Amino acid sequence: MVNIFKKPFFVLITLTILVGCARFSPKPLLPEKTAREFEARSLGSPNLKKFIENNLKRQIDPWPPARWDMDTLTLAAFYYSPDLDVARWKWKEAEAGIITAGGRPNPSVSLAPEYSTNPASGTSPWVLGFSFDIPIETAGKRGYRISEAKGRTHAARFALATAAWKIRSELRGALLDYFFAARTESILREQVKIQEEMLALIKERLAVGEVSEPDVMRASIDYDRALLSVRQAQSMLIEARAKVAGAIGVPVAALDGAALSVGLFETPPPLEKFSLSELRREALTNRSDILEALMRYAASQSRLQLEIAKQYPNVHIGPGYLYDQGQNKWGIGITVELPVLNGNQGPIAEAEAARSGEASRFEALQGRIIIDTGRAVAGYRSSLERLRAADRLASEKGKAVSSLEAQYNAGEIDRLALLGGEAEYEAVLLERLDGLANADRMLGFLEDALQRPLEPSTLLPAVPDQNPQERKQ
Repeated sequence: MVNIFKKPFFVLITLTILVGCARFSPKPLLPEKTAREFEARSLGSPNLKKFIENNLKRQIDPWPPARWDMDTLTLAAFYYSPDLDVARWKWKEAEAGIITAGGRPNPSVSLAPEYSTNPASGTSPWVLGFSFDIPIETAGKRGYRISEAKGRTHAARFALATAAWKIRSELRGALLDYFFAARTESILREQVKIQEEMLALIKERLAVGEVSEPDVMRASIDYDRALLSVRQAQSMLIEARAKVAGAIGVPVAALDGAALSVGLFETPPPLEKFSLSELRREALTNRSDILEALMRYAASQSRLQLEIAKQYPNVHIGPGYLYDQGQNKWGIGITVELPVLNGNQGPIAEAEAARSGEASRFEALQGRIIIDTGRAVAGYRSSLERLRAADRLASEKGKAVSSLEAQYNAGEIDRLALLGGEAEYEAVLLERLDGLANADRMLGFLEDALQRPLEPSTLLPAVPDQNPQERKQ
């Protein structure tokens, strides 16, 4: 009897299969460990310093910086944010899909030993044989699979860029809230000082009979209201600082001692040099979610091509060997599926519907961008006009206060009249601040519609392809 299992050929095949197998490596999640790692995050990390310096192309000295501006905070968010990790995971998963799509079907081997209980005299009772099945894909199916997988990978890469912009947008919004709360608290503190002095003067007048108790009560209520407003502004400031920390991806304690620079909100850029048509065209061609939708549509095209190609059956070639009671027999077979009962109509219809769905999704996104861009431009233009009116009012009120000061120094009015004018001026400053915050908010909506800063001088850092915390520093 011929023992085919001792042939080197079969030993080589077995070793090749065993060596090529992947091994499972467990990586358990430890909630307590990850929580401790999050609480240990710091803006003073030397690895964060290297990451920011590499992106800014300059050294930062001293470290941590004296003031954290929008650029450095954005890079810190890109370094720590877990949302980018989620987007990277989806991108890497899509990349792995290209390997899956490019895989060729493995051949198979069949062994079918038989034993004869009544062989002819002098003949081996064994019938030993094996056959291979070698599948051959037709109609370019593998190419369509790879094309679809590449389209989904490109879409996932653009989705990573979209996630990065959302992080920056959230950080900017939190920083704007911090700016508004800090400036509001500063103005309200001045109001408290004015109201406190006015209350003291009115009480002095009450003592000499120049005013009545209701006058003192009104002044006392105004003072208490100013104090309450300061407390509310302080609460807003604490909440805004926590939002900044959350947008970066660090605990609130990481911002202790860190000064936040909010100068970018002081002077919103003018809109005159930008036309609505140019901004709309830019949004419709450069936004990452538009590019992502285009890649998804391209992937759906490839999927439809693949399902159409599946109408054409694959070919299976089956060479084989049979040791039949002392006789060596070789053969070859060809197998082709006959598409007479199922022409793959269902999957083709599903792929066509998916392509139509991606087209509808793209058109809906495009329409939303057109509407959002027009609304953002109109809102920003209106907010700038409101801000200019508030600036004029604040300027006029400032001149009025200067006039009151001159009258007070000349002895024409008393201290209480001057304080009343100063209180009105602080109230106008609050209105002006509200207009400034509204303009900055509208600017944020416009930048979200464009997915880029309106001012080209503002940094828009590249999105790191891998978690910078895992990169060797």
